[in-house]
Amino acid sequence: MKLEHINKKRLILLDLDGTVLRKDGLSIHKRTVDAVIRAKENGHTICLITGRPNRAANRFYHELGLTTLMTNFDGAHIHDPLKRHFKRFIFPISEENVYDIINNAEVKKYAKNILIESYDKAVVQKKDEFIEKFFHLDDVEGDEYFIADPYTTWNGNATNIVILTKDDDDKDIILRSLEKFKNTIKIQSGSIYGNITDNSFCMISLTNKIVNKGFVTEILAQYYNKDVRDVIAFGDQMNDYEMIDRVGYGVAMKNGTDTLKNIAKGITNLTNDEGGVGEYLDRLLAGEEV
Repeated sequence: MKLEHINKKRLILLDLDGTVLRKDGLSIHKRTVDAVIRAKENGHTICLITGRPNRAANRFYHELGLTTLMTNFDGAHIHDPLKRHFKRFIFPISEENVYDIINNAEVKKYAKNILIESYDKAVVQKKDEFIEKFFHLDDVEGDEYFIADPYTTWNGNATNIVILTKDDDDKDIILRSLEKFKNTIKIQSGSIYGNITDNSFCMISLTNKIVNKGFVTEILAQYYNKDVRDVIAFGDQMNDYEMIDRVGYGVAMKNGTDTLKNIAKGITNLTNDEGGVGEYLDRLLAGEEV
């Protein structure tokens, strides 16, 4: 892949887990940090677009020296963490639907644990180390995080609902029961973000039906006055699919899923652990064929 019109200033969209972040989910390869900062200094616009909540992405936003909009929950929350010039966009599951979903008979019977999140608060039914680590529930002071019964303590809309089951059979029972909500929610299950563990395979994630990274790509391109055909995006998993497919220069990670690689315009030469984004971005913006 090679850029056309090499002197254009680009909008560059970056996923976090499996893409910018190393496998540990806690650090960024120096090559990637340096390349992103260099691109920013050269006049390109870089935005994080992640499934993580703000509390789990904010430190990387600052590490990369960003001043742009950030997108969390795969598009359910778009905001300006620094300047606060952009009115926060939230695409929620309504309070009524939250109530109906968690009170669904199959959910009540077969759910091992339930997490409900909004952009600034989270309630988890039972203390669970996997959930706390996977969803970064203790990462930032100021966000409200409670271990409490969501049936009695949750109020308001939600950006996402996560249901954990003990096995695939129970997961399938719940998935079938959630079909009645298909007009309002998007249902994802299994290894959504590339975190392949027994727990993540038995996880169901629910968000607003219209939310995806491709939808947000259009909003960000419009906001920054960029033609979406000139946008560069990096991702690794199926929650990146619409974004990679929508932009002119969609790049899948070497460590990414084959389905994403099949529709990407390019594939990094190195993995996320090796600084794949940094190596590819430097060469791409230099006008090389990569």
